[in-house]
Amino acid sequence: MKQQFRVNTAETFRTYVFENNRRAVPVTAAITIYRPGSSNKLVDNASMSIAADGLLSYSLSSADNSETGSSYKAEITYQLGTETFYATLFYDVVMSKLIKVIVDEDIINELPQLKDNGWRESGTASGGSASTILDTELSRYADDYFTGGLAVSLDKGESREVITFVSATGTVTTSPFSSPVLAGEKYFLRRSFAREIQRAFEKIEEKIIRLGKRPELILDPVDIREVHIYYSVAEVCKGLVTDRETFWWDIWKDYERRADEAFASLRFKYDSTGDGYISGAESDTRTHVSRTVRR
Repeated sequence: MKQQFRVNTAETFRTYVFENNRRAVPVTAAITIYRPGSSNKLVDNASMSIAADGLLSYSLSSADNSETGSSYKAEITYQLGTETFYATLFYDVVMSKLIKVIVDEDIINELPQLKDNGWRESGTASGGSASTILDTELSRYADDYFTGGLAVSLDKGESREVITFVSATGTVTTSPFSSPVLAGEKYFLRRSFAREIQRAFEKIEEKIIRLGKRPELILDPVDIREVHIYYSVAEVCKGLVTDRETFWWDIWKDYERRADEAFASLRFKYDSTGDGYISGAESDTRTHVSRTVRR
């Protein structure tokens, strides 16, 4: 999905570039931005920041985002080794953004079996502190794989939120436990469902766009909350499937069906005039899905 930025708000444009199916880390990168449908340059060949993992970023000021519009064109020039490459991306400046209003607990409350059957990793700490668990065995996971998830110290009988995860050292940083984590302590980590929640959100956005609607004009994200929960549960269960006609396969298909049916009857507050307010018929817009949901 295209990035979106709120009008009159300073935000950051971010992207990765890829080579041979891997994130590339450019030597240099610059960005030129054109206003929608125009050769008028908003930004001209400005340097981009490059993170260690290759994330390119450019800070847009509130003045850069002073006009709403669809498809601002961002042309990126970047260097890998001695070669120069180019990428073109588009973004929108909008009055409001459709946001996510569900969290991991909503997924677990909907399907309690996921509390003990999600993505978990058990281990023995090689050391740590009140706010870190160290285990080099975790280095096979990517940076931030467990970020946003849950860390449980079995010896202490305590659970804490995972703040960050650094793969190279196998360091899990958490909100503080009641005492330092010592070598030999048993723990388990439960990964957040943030990836699945995001994929489900993007799926809903794509379905709304295919209906000829613009997601950012849905002013109340609670209107899509139930649909978002159902699609998110479906995404989580799909990732747990190891073979067809198993428990997780059946649950995945069941929640996809529920989500499709809920989306087909969805009502939402749609700002068709784009003025940032809801009035009259805008308060009861339907998806008008004209298709049969397969059972």
